[in-house]
Amino acid sequence: MTRSKTIALCVAGLTLLGIFTAVGGVAPVDETAAIKPTEPSAVSPAADDVLEEDQRDNLAIRWFNSQKPAALRGVALVIHGLNLHPDRMGPIINHLNGSGIDVLSLSLRGHGANYEHRDDMDAAAARLETFKTVSYTLWLNEAYLAYLQVQKRARQRQVPVFLAAFSIGGLIGLDLLISNPDVYFDRIVLLAPAISLRPAIYLERILSPFPRLVIPSMADDAYLANKSGTPVAAYNALFDAFDHFEEKAGAKLNLPTLLFIDERDEFIPLRGLKDLVAEYNLDQWQFYIVQKEEEMTDGTFHHHILDASSTGERVWRDMMAATVRHLLGDKAK
Repeated sequence: MTRSKTIALCVAGLTLLGIFTAVGGVAPVDETAAIKPTEPSAVSPAADDVLEEDQRDNLAIRWFNSQKPAALRGVALVIHGLNLHPDRMGPIINHLNGSGIDVLSLSLRGHGANYEHRDDMDAAAARLETFKTVSYTLWLNEAYLAYLQVQKRARQRQVPVFLAAFSIGGLIGLDLLISNPDVYFDRIVLLAPAISLRPAIYLERILSPFPRLVIPSMADDAYLANKSGTPVAAYNALFDAFDHFEEKAGAKLNLPTLLFIDERDEFIPLRGLKDLVAEYNLDQWQFYIVQKEEEMTDGTFHHHILDASSTGERVWRDMMAATVRHLLGDKAK
């Protein structure tokens, strides 16, 4: 982490502490303060009727086709994390493609190329400006439309539907599953899913009335979609998604799921994940504890378990082998 980013994070932390002290505790989310989505946000099966028209040139999605098209083994929806550049999901996409799986990569609004392009701003500024207007319902609708395309291709080829998602991508994907009776995944792979949060994260809720405020990120700039940081609007969307997930969580989550987690993850507590699995009797869920290679543990960002650069070559290779075995079983090499 650079010295300037460390200073910025300290300032942000002191600001949060000052607000926390002033208000006397963590305030509940102000539902009226969240920025309204710039387009219809309701998740509706009727969207399937206009799917081709809506998404033919949609910058939110990108197909990555299997390297074995004649022997397609599945179709996967891949969703990235909060303020993570969607391209950083490339390593897992490459492994899925190499294993005979087509992938639809979803870029949530405010990430990658999915932003309002403007003549009066460069790409970075326009992306960040769009990021300040996101909402949970907008992201959920984007995920639903992407899922419909994945489902359509899987039905045409008569192959399974998979979900592979990181952090908030896992939260959105699972919330999509439990929110819609027509959504189903045959198998799921989750990397540090944001379905349980450490208490410190809730400090961000104090800032919910200020959706345009940008908070610096702990992550390395190379992984970020928006290097300036993450706006409070995006954290509001995270908390709204989390609240909805907690309200709706139940037996439908009990699908064959492989969950990767580093015990030292800064945001996602392993204990909380295990409690959730126990609470809903998710006996088809398996944990894979990621232990990063020794030379990478000093000063590393433990939430990132995305590629060989963040875990180490051997650990990443083992993770991907476990992923393919989980998704394909006897069909895996």
